[in-house]
Parts: sequence; structure tokens; C-alpha cells
Amino acid sequence: MKIAALAVLALLAAVPARAQLSAPPVSSLRLDGAAAPPANAQAAATPVTALSSSDKVRENPAVQYLLMKTVVAKSIGIQKTRALPVEAGGYNLLKYCWSAENVLGAWGESSGLTGQMVVRALEILSWSRDLARAGYPDAPVAEAIGRYEADLIAAGFTEAARTRALEALRTELESLQLRIPGTSQIVARLRCNRQPSSFGLNVATSPEGARARFMPHVLHQFCLAQQIDPADAVRCDYWQSAKTEGPMSFAGETAYAVTWPDNVVTTGRFNPDEYRATGTVTLRQRPPKN
Repeated sequence: MKIAALAVLALLAAVPARAQLSAPPVSSLRLDGAAAPPANAQAAATPVTALSSSDKVRENPAVQYLLMKTVVAKSIGIQKTRALPVEAGGYNLLKYCWSAENVLGAWGESSGLTGQMVVRALEILSWSRDLARAGYPDAPVAEAIGRYEADLIAAGFTEAARTRALEALRTELESLQLRIPGTSQIVARLRCNRQPSSFGLNVATSPEGARARFMPHVLHQFCLAQQIDPADAVRCDYWQSAKTEGPMSFAGETAYAVTWPDNVVTTGRFNPDEYRATGTVTLRQRPPKN
């Protein structure tokens, strides 16, 4: 992944200035999203509002995407990028069928650009692993994937940009395949059901009357990586309150915070797959420690 990250940074420097409106030059990007030093004393006296997580993503998409790749690899990469066999017709770049909805559930739309970064990071992790197993050399693949990522970043991760970048990636990999004996053919066949999977679960608390809120664990970890306290619902702006009626869509490991009737707050995380059979996730107040 280090080679791919360096490839993205190098390629972003070569993106035309017009295309970099949404991705500033790498030399100007900072992980902490801090404002530039004030130009005069009046500016220095003006309080600086701390950016939220999603604001940081919009401000510095290139650096935040690289950060997201690291978070995804550590938090959900192993689970979600479990290898599928190469099909008889060749390696299909679209085989995993991920979308923001089936990776993040109820947060698929509301997470916006951040959610798109999660999905693309999963995609890149699977390609890098699978293509290595299919006999493709690491460095040329990392460079080709880096160009794909740079195109997405420069265009704001739009679906149209992904379609163009995917075709360019497929062409590059086909050229590699012709030069390297024994490698699998590359295809890009869309065989996915456009309807998102149903991940609905009801939410209950014991005792009743508590207030629960949730976010995907990967977004919780992303806030930590941005040096934002996940408990700060203003800056770590992905929390959603439990629905009072009907199920919520939980696609993967989920962080929660519950405020109980006695104003004690409990935090933790759960795997929603463990509750599919019953259809309800019940959060229970822990007894006080003696």
C-alpha cells in the first residue's frame, strides 16, 4: 500500500491545475487541516473554528483519502476484502459489487464524500491483493492504481469519473497482461444487483428510555485518525440517533453511545451480523463497578 500511496502523491502533482480545484497540490496539504498562518494582527485575533471530519475531507481530499486507506485496511479491510476466486473468463475488476449503501448501511448517503472514500479504499485493497495473486508485479500495478485514484480525487469521486478511470485502468492492466506470461485476463463486467442489501435491525435498550446513537466503526476510527474526538458529535459528524420506530440499516461493525436515564453514558461497538436472526440489537446498561 506504501507504493500505491506514493504513486497517488506523485500523480496528483501532475494533474492539470483546473482539475485540482477539489484536490490542492500535495505540498499544500496537511493532515490536521489547520488554517494557514494569519496575515496580520486582525486575522490573528479572529477565532478559528475547528473543522469537522467531513469538512476536512472536502478541504483536503487527497491527504484525507490516503488517511482513509490506512484506516480501512486496519478496521474492515480483512473482513470485507476476503478474496473471491478468479473467474474462468478472467479477473473481473467489478466482482465485489461494493457501494456506499452495502458497506455503510444507513450512512451510505449521509456520509457523502467520506463514504465514497471508504468504498474506493476497499476496492483498491482487493485489487492490490488479487492482482498480486494473479501474477501481476507490484510496482506497475501500484502505479496504474495510483493513476486511477488520482483521477478520482481530482474529479471529486464522481461516478462518471470512476467510469472513465476504470476504463483507463483496465486498458493499462491489459497491456501488462500481454507482456507478462501466465497472468489472468482483465475484464470489467458489472454483474451486481443495483438494489442494496437489507441490513435493517430494530434497536432496543435495557432498561428502556435510554438514548442511543450510532456510526459505522470505520468512520469512528477515521475521526480518531484525524485527531478528532469521536465523542464530539459536532466535529465527528457521522452520528445518527436510533429510530423511535422501525429498523435502522447496519451494514458492518458499528460504534454506539448510549445515554441512560440516570445520565450515565456507555460506549462500545457491536457486529450486527450477530443479531440478524432475531432482527433486534439490544443494548444493555452495564452494572456499576464496585
